Amino acid sequence: MLPEPRLSSLTAVALTTAATLASAAGASFPAQSAFFLTRSENRNQVHYALRLDEDCRPVGTRPVQVYWRMLERGPSEVEALLEVEQPVYGLEDSQSVEATAEGWRVRVRLRAFPSRPVDITTARVDGKCQVQAWTKLGNSVSRLEQVFVKTSWPFSVDFVRLDGVGPDGQPVHELIRE
Repeated sequence: MLPEPRLSSLTAVALTTAATLASAAGASFPAQSAFFLTRSENRNQVHYALRLDEDCRPVGTRPVQVYWRMLERGPSEVEALLEVEQPVYGLEDSQSVEATAEGWRVRVRLRAFPSRPVDITTARVDGKCQVQAWTKLGNSVSRLEQVFVKTSWPFSVDFVRLDGVGPDGQPVHELIRE
């Protein structure tokens, strides 16, 4: 039985090369997820997570990792993104890491939305590392929690909805149609 296809597109993606499903068995994925992406096709999620050391500092020059949580198979199933999925769900190459008064900030850009940077912050709160994502939603910078993609067959997108919490603590949503 072939694996369930999980590729959908925020933009038209031409599949010109064959991709092989690389096994992620034994791969280590970070637990500090900052936000995630879901699609209308199934329950699987793409997580954007920050690798941290014991002092809540980002690890390495590319500390944000992107991976699948394959919830259709079970709560603990994870897989790496396929190379062909990078243009849709991956990150731009640069990740700027800098210290802040509260902790650390890593700026990333999703390849599908390079004009909208996402700042992932970390700080020690009550003895634990707290990781949050921030981006512009509507007219203000808000905490980003989830990106929902409503897809259409075969490789198109009806809309993208960004969900988060505004500066006033209230839920905020932004709908993007192209």
